[in-house]
Amino acid sequence: MIEDFCNYICSKQLVTPKDKVLLTVSSGVDSMVMLHLFMQTSFDFAIAHCNFQLRGQDSVGDEQFVLEFAHQHNIEIFCQRFETKEYAVKNGISIQMAARDLRYEWFKQLADNHKFTKIATAHHQDDVIETFFLNSIRKTGITGLQGIRPKSGNIIRPMLFCDKETIRSYAKEHQIAYREDCTNADDHYSRNFIRLNIIPTFERLKPDFKHNILATIDVLSQQAAIYQSHIESIKSKLLLKKADGYTIKIAEVKQLPNTVTYLYEILSDFGLNASQVKQLYSCIDTSEEKNFQTNTHLLLKLRDEIQIYPQTNSVHIVEKIDSLDVQIFNNHGFTYEIAENNSHYLFDKSKHIAYFDMDKLIFPLLIRNWEQGDFFYPINGKGKKKLSDFFADNKFNSLEKQQTKLLCASTGEIAWIINYRSDSRFKVDEKTKTILIIKCL
Repeated sequence: MIEDFCNYICSKQLVTPKDKVLLTVSSGVDSMVMLHLFMQTSFDFAIAHCNFQLRGQDSVGDEQFVLEFAHQHNIEIFCQRFETKEYAVKNGISIQMAARDLRYEWFKQLADNHKFTKIATAHHQDDVIETFFLNSIRKTGITGLQGIRPKSGNIIRPMLFCDKETIRSYAKEHQIAYREDCTNADDHYSRNFIRLNIIPTFERLKPDFKHNILATIDVLSQQAAIYQSHIESIKSKLLLKKADGYTIKIAEVKQLPNTVTYLYEILSDFGLNASQVKQLYSCIDTSEEKNFQTNTHLLLKLRDEIQIYPQTNSVHIVEKIDSLDVQIFNNHGFTYEIAENNSHYLFDKSKHIAYFDMDKLIFPLLIRNWEQGDFFYPINGKGKKKLSDFFADNKFNSLEKQQTKLLCASTGEIAWIINYRSDSRFKVDEKTKTILIIKCL
């Protein structure tokens, strides 16, 4: 088996002599066999063990088992305990998803902090088949039906050359100690149900089922590579790079067959899900403007094009202008000028310039993004006006609202919707002695 193991690593280019590998070891038979195989190579490696604190003393026992093994064999080990249930509740996700998020985030931190170039998991061929079925019932495309790949970024799966039966036989032959997870027999979990009920049923129907399904998955993987190559070619033509994002011409998208599928493949990279893509497609033949928010991007569907921009991380950004200092103003993208108020002064009506009564505008000035509930008193307006109404009246799209900055007095009142409108509470009038003129660079 060690020969097959090394040949698989070499053929898939999973590890090189220069790599430092972090082995994820649970104490189960799969990861303990993987550890045993690595111990027979010259690769540089260490162990990472996660205690999710979900099985009481069994979890403690697993941790102690792996720690003792590492110390006996003088192997560097990292252990981490997680408050998995609390994390799941806080984030509104399942225990399984919580455990996955927690462990992979920790593995990434270990890799960054200790210079591990590869992270090895003990997934094997039976895991590939189970994942194929899991993805099938969750609605997926050709990518999801590939199962588990040998390599994904710095994550490697060096045990995919063998199945569970081979692993157990090897453990027995070499007297490798391990601990059995009692929850593996609980078919309440979807993966366990598939392993304990679905796959054995198919094997009764066709004894060489596992061999055939793995061959099918391999074919799907090759087809997916061709499919992805085509999608990348289409992306390179449709996604037009701009200084601050991307643009897609709707007329060009509509020429493609199966438009929804192409849209999903292009826009999923920006976080759009299948439901949002269908909503976008439903209005693609109209002049209706719509916006779609993801965790990372803002997408605007306009009359003739789709615009894509990165999301700003903060809604409420506060910067200070502490005094009338040329450098401070320049740092915030402004220049300023002071003038005496007299009948000879000429006012520029450009929206990029604002005029304030120096005695009304108290420092420090604040610059921030707008928030729901903000209001101002526009010059020549009819009193108080919500910014949301101002945006609607002037047909601001989501991006324009997101990019709008406010100049506020130290007391918090809006003095200027920068580049748009000033507030009457700070306006120049017949009583003004000194005028502060602020211009956008």
